[in-house]
Amino acid sequence: MSNERVVILSEKTLQTSLMEQQLTEKLDINLEVLSALELAPSAAQQDIDLVLVDFEQLQLMVSSSTLPNFDLLKIDILIYNLPPESIQCDFIYWSSLRGVLLNTAPIEHLYQSVRYVLQGGLWLPRKCLENLVMLRRNPNLERCQLYKTLTSRERQILDHVASGESNKQIANTLYLSESTVKSHVYKIFKKLDVHKRKDAIHITKAMHTHHTDIE
Repeated sequence: MSNERVVILSEKTLQTSLMEQQLTEKLDINLEVLSALELAPSAAQQDIDLVLVDFEQLQLMVSSSTLPNFDLLKIDILIYNLPPESIQCDFIYWSSLRGVLLNTAPIEHLYQSVRYVLQGGLWLPRKCLENLVMLRRNPNLERCQLYKTLTSRERQILDHVASGESNKQIANTLYLSESTVKSHVYKIFKKLDVHKRKDAIHITKAMHTHHTDIE
């Protein structure tokens, strides 16, 4: 490992300063602390090998629709400070995820997990690995699992998307602003790990077919 570029996605805090100190002491990497707004242009200028994201910050960025699309940016991520009770969260199923660090992990696991991921490995708690193995063995289960992470409002909007309606048409039908619909669609695509409306439509149709078969 030599001079990989690692980014902590956060504002400058005492915690990020301590993380910087430990990681640069233990690993031969170029480390930066960037905000979400700074990440995309920075990624375009130079390859980023790994982004570390605090779990609480991740939730805030999702709720405010400021979360970068790591899949489109082709950036691997490691989520840290994840509470054990949140291990079933939909972030676990993102294709860009390469590591998860629980908030109960020893401090030395920080540099160990970063080093392991940069070497091409996956640093995931046993429960995460068990869930991922089960999902990969059963594609229908994977679709169900991702679909189940949607809220009732998101499922409602996805049904309208599947019927071929534009964001403006959906907004008019549901008496929402178009920007609100766009925000919902972004979150839906992120949760389903898709980038195009047609891919989301395929999942919706598969889910409805799956439920019909069960009934």
